[in-house]
Amino acid sequence: MSVEIIYSRTNSDQPVLSNVKQFLISDDPESSAVLSDILSLDNITNEELDLCRQWVFIYECAVRHIHNMDTFATGSRIDCSSSPGSDEDQMIQIKDTEVTTEGDGETSVSGNVLVMDTNNCAPGYTFLRTYKLSPNLQRHETKSCLESCLKFNGYVGLSSDLYIKYHMGMIADMDKYSPPSFHAGDSIRHGPCVMLSYSKHKTDSDMGIGLRCSSWPKEANEWITRKRESNWPNQALIDKIKAMPCHVLPVGYPNSENCHLEWRFAFVLPERELIWNFNDVQIQCYTVFKTLKKEILDEIAPDEINSFHLKTIVFWLSERIANWDRSFLIDHVKTCLSFLNSCIQQRHLSHYFLRSRNLFAGKLEDENTRGRLSTEILRILERTLESFVNCEWRYKYENKYLLSLRLMLQKKPQIDFHEVAREVLDTKDKKSSRNKYTHARSLSMEVTLSVMFLQTNVERLLKIAEDITDDLKDKLMGIYALKFLSIRVGMLYLVEAKKTADSAMRQKLVSEAKWCFETGLEHDVLAATMYLLNYHYQARNYKVIGKFLSEFFSRRLAVPYKGTPGLVICGNRSFLSPDMDETVCERDMANENDIAFDVVFGCDDLSCVPPALQYECALLDGRYNWFFCSINPLVYVCYIEFQVVFNLRDLEQMQLAVERLRKMVLYVENGKGNLTNTPIELHRNYNILGYCYYVLEDVVNALKWFVKSLEVCPTIGNAASYHLCILLYFLGFPNFIIH
Repeated sequence: MSVEIIYSRTNSDQPVLSNVKQFLISDDPESSAVLSDILSLDNITNEELDLCRQWVFIYECAVRHIHNMDTFATGSRIDCSSSPGSDEDQMIQIKDTEVTTEGDGETSVSGNVLVMDTNNCAPGYTFLRTYKLSPNLQRHETKSCLESCLKFNGYVGLSSDLYIKYHMGMIADMDKYSPPSFHAGDSIRHGPCVMLSYSKHKTDSDMGIGLRCSSWPKEANEWITRKRESNWPNQALIDKIKAMPCHVLPVGYPNSENCHLEWRFAFVLPERELIWNFNDVQIQCYTVFKTLKKEILDEIAPDEINSFHLKTIVFWLSERIANWDRSFLIDHVKTCLSFLNSCIQQRHLSHYFLRSRNLFAGKLEDENTRGRLSTEILRILERTLESFVNCEWRYKYENKYLLSLRLMLQKKPQIDFHEVAREVLDTKDKKSSRNKYTHARSLSMEVTLSVMFLQTNVERLLKIAEDITDDLKDKLMGIYALKFLSIRVGMLYLVEAKKTADSAMRQKLVSEAKWCFETGLEHDVLAATMYLLNYHYQARNYKVIGKFLSEFFSRRLAVPYKGTPGLVICGNRSFLSPDMDETVCERDMANENDIAFDVVFGCDDLSCVPPALQYECALLDGRYNWFFCSINPLVYVCYIEFQVVFNLRDLEQMQLAVERLRKMVLYVENGKGNLTNTPIELHRNYNILGYCYYVLEDVVNALKWFVKSLEVCPTIGNAASYHLCILLYFLGFPNFIIH
């Protein structure tokens, strides 16, 4: 997090390069400019920071309206430095609780009000005195305060230790609302955060606990009036930032005897805004700086220097450096390294907003460690660009050009760096560049899916849509987020129509649902159509479905498959083709902007999905599954075909449809193109196929697929266990079920 709580280790399985040949690379301006160009092609740019901002806006809107929580995304996922396996950090702002300064007078908060007391605290820390607590003692916001109260210095205040212990229990309970495959281990304290470790997925999540301050501490006002050589940040940005709140986090000064009572000031939102206003070379400088720290310096002292220290250094130097031309990128990285080296030797790094606070207090106490770090930094300074190229860091969403540069240099170590770099840059063409439409769609789906993590209603979804429309309606990510929200609203309208006795109201809701599905059709190439197909199934428009299917299955078309971005992949194929052609590839794409996601249904949708999916939705209770499930779109459309002919009692077509479904299940499972994630929801495909065999009274095949489902997902939350109980009951084995 941008509050010194980054977990400063890598989760990568890949070994650090140790025996790479030394390249003939000099840190000259031309090399610097070339590296900047390569990083720009890999999207380490201000434009990418704007995508991070949009992602964060949608995420925080969804959490605010669906989960009724104020949370702020932080860390590498908001600053272009994330890599596969990076931690996913956030700060939860506790509701109905505010920290004021002495003499602030009345506050707008009707709940818990605390007063900061910085007397006898180290710079950057404060005690919190209770001013008033909410009379609603059942609310967690109030209970956490009550259970954290201690008497000290003649008044009652909040213990930071007791407060975070309370919230550790709360967050551990929240973790239960995810399926077993995504359960974290025991929650542990990590500074002012509760850390959840998802070892199976090789990532951690730091959840900071923050209390909003009604105003900045007085010392921080110096930041507003500070003279800056470079005019960065400019006055407009300063005015924007000074209106943002700061927070206090439950962690004390490590060398204080009252550490358990103290709280630390944090400027999460101001720091995040500063990063989002970095230009291309600033964010590239930070990324290179962070990579060198993480892959080289962390080998010496992994817990002494963290990402927050590096951001602070870049902030300070940005006030001094006026020229961020690409030809100076490596020079600026060297300046950062020299600044860091000086801070290490002095054991002092000033906080960017609170000058008197030393970020290295309690750190770097071992002289030998300081010496080793200094020696390594001096070595890096001699060959900075070469050191970076030897690192293995890659951006989570793109890194093909930097990777190509590394591979070519390893194969041809004696060739001039500029020649190799120019060769890499010359490979840039339309096809090798990232498609901004498909990328925006993937990011949008990844973040908008957060509306599915809890049960919700139309009103809440419309509030999210209203916020996105106000801020992001002209942005691709906002446009695609609105399309997915439209689909979700359509599903909820169908649910309401099922419950409504008034025929006129029911027809109105059905019409609005259809309009919503049609509005969302461009969300992706396959799944969005499946929701409209589901509508026609519910309306018994079997002729419409039949016409669609007769055209659909004959298509030979390569569609890039992204599953449920950020979470699951329901199959191994990177490209899907409705005709199950094994040979389709990128050349067979009809449109370069095409992309396919999974079909996603929530627990609210139970009454408006076909029978096999009703079993899946019935178990989406947040205990053994999320509140949603994902189905591969081609499996889903094959199942719709089967269910239609089953409803029409066309026995011959039933046999053909179940055989097509079987082949499709195997087709999506057995591909080898998708290497980004391990499929984890394949059991739902098996359950659907097993159900179809069951209604055909093919007991042997039904048992086969239900058993296979339990083999890949052996939990009580797997609908296969219920299918098997039903199957055994009808086979005449009630005693087996009882025992």
